[in-house]
Amino acid sequence: MKRLMVTLVLAVAILAASASFAAAQSNSIQVKTDPKGVSYLTDDNGTTLYYFTMDTNGQSACYGGCADAWPVFYAASVTVSDPLKASDFDTISRTDGSKQTTYKGWPLYYWAQDKAPGDMTGEGVHKVWYVLKVPAYTVMIATNKLGNYLVDGTGNTLYWYTKDKVNTSACTGGCIKAWPAFTADSVVVPSALNASDFGTINRTDGTGQVTFKGYPLYYWAKDKMRGDVTGQNMAKVWFVIDPEKFPPKM
Repeated sequence: MKRLMVTLVLAVAILAASASFAAAQSNSIQVKTDPKGVSYLTDDNGTTLYYFTMDTNGQSACYGGCADAWPVFYAASVTVSDPLKASDFDTISRTDGSKQTTYKGWPLYYWAQDKAPGDMTGEGVHKVWYVLKVPAYTVMIATNKLGNYLVDGTGNTLYWYTKDKVNTSACTGGCIKAWPAFTADSVVVPSALNASDFGTINRTDGTGQVTFKGYPLYYWAKDKMRGDVTGQNMAKVWFVIDPEKFPPKM
């Protein structure tokens, strides 16, 4: 009976928090900086905004109890503070008929257990919820039936090639046309990843290709949309990357 009462109390608290977030929303998105110097997205009250790794295709996968715990952020029109760009924000229609604001294609959420401006208690919850840093992530974690895997900042899948060696790409000519190198001026990652695991190699054509734990990262040209993983297990030498199990034992 006590366990049931505790569960009911928690459920009521989450629902109340969800309702309060919905009532408090505004049209302003700002950048705040925590005591460690990490800048992140908030609403104009300073309440932290999050992304969900299962939303890789740009649509929300969070409904029912999930949406009670992670209320959606929606602004009919968005005003932003520097260095944000309004063009990076958009709106999606959810399957329940409501609207949700997105940032670089990722739907935005609150965490009902954040009690005060500046709280980031949702960071890393179940290894699928993360704050959105500024500058924006260049590598992120996505989740689907394959598990967790690496994507770029807009949800496009990243792959590795089993014929590569550490800091050396074996993909050239027609291969690199089919599997374009992933490049980035800098690497910004969620807390589940270590920026020190990423590096850059110089390809023979002068391109700087990003590596993860020494292995070059690629796109697959036939992935047409964010969230596509059609290159997985291609020719049994191309695979998505689970960051916690990489590199696998071959």
